[in-house]
Amino acid sequence: MHCPKCTNDMTTSALVTPDGVEIMVMGTLATGHRPLSAQVCSACGFTELYAAQWTEEIQQAREIAVLETEPIAIASAEPAL
Repeated sequence: MHCPKCTNDMTTSALVTPDGVEIMVMGTLATGHRPLSAQVCSACGFTELYAAQWTEEIQQAREIAVLETEPIAIASAEPAL
């Protein structure tokens, strides 16, 4: 892809926080959050943000993330009365 301002090549990168967590954009109740990516021109700094299209891969990643973050029940250390 070429920059619309200066016609130099643009690079694509995922947007992540300093902790390495991918930045997401809010979706609908049906689609959920989607990852953002940026197309950046290294010559002039022009930047465009894109939200990923809803695909099966995003749905599967979302389901895995939910499974990994569900709370785990821990038995109480106190004896029952």
